[in-house]
Amino acid sequence: MPEGRISGMKWFLYQGAALLIGMAAWAEEPAESLKFGEREFRFQLGYTLELVAGPPLVERPIEASLDDKGRLYVTESSGSNDPVEVQQTAKPHRVLRLTDEDGDGIYDTRTVFAEGLMFPEGCLWKDGSLYVAAVPEILKFTDEDGDGVAERREVWFDGKTTTGCANDLHGPYAGPDGWIYWCKGAFAEQTYSLPGQPEWTTRAAHVFRSRADGSGLEPVFTAGMDNPVGLAWTPEGELIVAGTFFQEPAGGQRDGLIHAVYGGVWGKDHDVLQGHPRTGTLLPPMTHLGPAAPCGITRYGRDLLVCQFNLRQISRHQMQPQGASYQTTDETFLSCDHPDFHPTDVLQAADGSVLVVDTGGWYKLCCPTSQIAKPEVLGAIYRLRKTDGEISPACPTPQWSAGDPADMAQQIKNLSAADLHVRRRAAEALGRSHAVGAVPAILQSLAASEPDRFLFHALTYALLQMQDPAATRAAFQQENATVLAAALYALEQMPGGQLTASETLPRLGSRDERLRDAAFFVLNRHRDWASEIQTWLEAARPAESIETLSRVVKNFATESWVQAWLSEALTQADQPEQSPKLLRLMAEMSLDELPDAWAPPLSKILRQDSAAHQLAALNVLASARPRHQAELQTLLREFAADAGKSSALRRAALVAQPNPELEDAAFEFVLAQIKSHTSDVATLLTGKSLTFPQLRQVAPLIPEIGILERPMLAKLFAECHDEEVGAALVQALKIENVGTSIPQEILQEATAGFSDHLRQELATAVSPPAPAEQSARLEELEKTLPEGEVARGVMLFQSVRTACSTCHPVGYKGGHLGPDLSKVGAIRTRRDLLEAIAFPSASFVRSFEPMLVTLNNGTVTYGIISNQNAESLTLNTNPLLPATHVLRSEIKSIAPGSFSLMPQGLDRALSPAELADIVAYLQSLK
Repeated sequence: MPEGRISGMKWFLYQGAALLIGMAAWAEEPAESLKFGEREFRFQLGYTLELVAGPPLVERPIEASLDDKGRLYVTESSGSNDPVEVQQTAKPHRVLRLTDEDGDGIYDTRTVFAEGLMFPEGCLWKDGSLYVAAVPEILKFTDEDGDGVAERREVWFDGKTTTGCANDLHGPYAGPDGWIYWCKGAFAEQTYSLPGQPEWTTRAAHVFRSRADGSGLEPVFTAGMDNPVGLAWTPEGELIVAGTFFQEPAGGQRDGLIHAVYGGVWGKDHDVLQGHPRTGTLLPPMTHLGPAAPCGITRYGRDLLVCQFNLRQISRHQMQPQGASYQTTDETFLSCDHPDFHPTDVLQAADGSVLVVDTGGWYKLCCPTSQIAKPEVLGAIYRLRKTDGEISPACPTPQWSAGDPADMAQQIKNLSAADLHVRRRAAEALGRSHAVGAVPAILQSLAASEPDRFLFHALTYALLQMQDPAATRAAFQQENATVLAAALYALEQMPGGQLTASETLPRLGSRDERLRDAAFFVLNRHRDWASEIQTWLEAARPAESIETLSRVVKNFATESWVQAWLSEALTQADQPEQSPKLLRLMAEMSLDELPDAWAPPLSKILRQDSAAHQLAALNVLASARPRHQAELQTLLREFAADAGKSSALRRAALVAQPNPELEDAAFEFVLAQIKSHTSDVATLLTGKSLTFPQLRQVAPLIPEIGILERPMLAKLFAECHDEEVGAALVQALKIENVGTSIPQEILQEATAGFSDHLRQELATAVSPPAPAEQSARLEELEKTLPEGEVARGVMLFQSVRTACSTCHPVGYKGGHLGPDLSKVGAIRTRRDLLEAIAFPSASFVRSFEPMLVTLNNGTVTYGIISNQNAESLTLNTNPLLPATHVLRSEIKSIAPGSFSLMPQGLDRALSPAELADIVAYLQSLK
């Protein structure tokens, strides 16, 4: 039923005042202070800003679409952050239709167009109906009697998956070709029936398209990114995609914009991309945006406007051709200083003005800036007008036309054009048309000049689509590295390509990086070439560089013939620099156990070589434990107990030692390391089984070690039931801030064998604060914390005491277990930063959620999954320890974790002045 219309006096007057924010310059000098309520806006010179819809007309708008009569359809949240399975049942969200009754640009009436929706992440008005993305479906709503309420509701598309962040589906969007486009995010497996092709399954991110009648479905974009969200097209019909996590966060980079050329593949580089056609290295983003969480995007003249949810701004990107792609000049178009201003959509009206949708402060499901959602902080819709004349949208030409066969001769001619965009589009047209006889022209275009990455992709992908192995193999009659590289990629992936080892292996040592990468791409797919590769390795040493040899060897690390080859190479190394490189390569192979073939040369090095070589050999033994080689085990015990050896050698020997028991001399060495406050000392005891007397000596020293190492030492007590040990442990943990810095689950595990009395005593001393206590603590910190000093904060951040840089990168410096903080000051308020430091388990940053992995044998591993594929996954459990590799066949269950790997209680371990310094430094990172 229609909701009662709000009419009469304009709703914005009902709010108390109209907002007409005048012109303001966006320049380096301070701009005029312009406010509406608590929100202060800044925007470019030559524009005015109006508030055109807000409470009570619309409260939490998400995405919008205009129909041909200027009415605005707005998807609106109920404010719920319930788990997605709850929302799928409750369906608490809706779509509103807003109308400007008198044509003054201000919306003044509404109807509830559709309700009972799962999270509605996008909408599109097309041909008299509204298409709404409500995960996992795209629904088609039609208002058949014109009363502003949709009577007909149809499922137009069903993706059939809904993951924890509900980012499986974004869109839909109207392509310039008349087709409907939408985005698949997350990494859930989906299966599609594509026209004329076998059933197709994928976990990667994609943009799909289909005709309005549902026919012709196909993928047009592939990436390892977490979440493609917004689509826009250039006037020439080129597709631009805005999304998140094109790369693992580093150097302030994470999200961005890409020029989505046909058939291309983009980052992140991980297992979901396996099986998708490749033409070389991943294509690069056009524009890096950092942790911006870009969402809505629209073309504005020849520029792009992009919503940056986290950075609270609309950015403007002027596109200029660069090779066969584009580069952008970037600036801020509109920004707001309020921490709960979160733009989610931007679109251009028929008069050329720009509408900006602010969703408000309700959303925290997977973009947490705080543990507390703020559904009461409502959003609004604003309009930017250009004061010296509106910009009319240009009419783009279709991008996905297959091309007229009669024009194939012209397209072949265009392959030699000076403009690389013309050459790329010609290759795309020829490839889509499977143009018979065009392969020689493609090869000639590859050889004509050094193509950039985008042109090389288009030409190579065209070869792959044409599927003409005989014509493509003509590339081997040339010596041009670019032509050979394209032929290797195309032949390896096309039916009947039948590449041979003799056509591939000689290219591994090429001086041309592109050809070398192509040869390794082929090699990685051919374990059946073992004998040919073995022959090549024997002939290659030492002519090939160790870098080339290492890439070959790592691909076949588990093969006995490769292990034997490395042993022989190490034995015969006759130049001083060869042994360290070979030893480093052996350590990087990360084998579960030391191959027998490696034992003799490693034993010889430990007995006879320099300390530097001995340390390198010990690192090999640490990565591949000598579980069955008695001589090496004896040497490791001798090294660990020998007071005449350097601390570095003794430490390395302890880490490499597979025997869990520690002899007295080695244990005394460890105690001395703890007492001297040596960093990373807990790694010496990881995996060790200490006696009760040894545990009694370790327990009082837990407060002496680094905050990251305390959980590692606490785990040593998990099998202990000696009450004297338990009393010593509890006494140490009760010291201020020691027990609170260790996750509750680990404390429970460490004290499980002790009496109820001891466990209750510890629980009373270190029980986690309730939510109300957390809020009170944050209020206290906000009110009492002094002003900090950035320079001191830098030193503290990088200190062993806080260990912040051990986990978190800033720029390209620091660890990678925690989120990149290079621009954290731009996206997090002071309160957010205090909350993250004091209560790190309150919320988890996307892609850094801890997981609890239980194996079939009962072993439990807790950590952050850094990579996974069909066979295995990699867990980072502690920045001081190597990653753990787990086979999927050994996994019983995987469940979300409840506590952060970041140490708890850091706010109490620091003085107020030190905490203020850390926060000041983090706020300065923008």
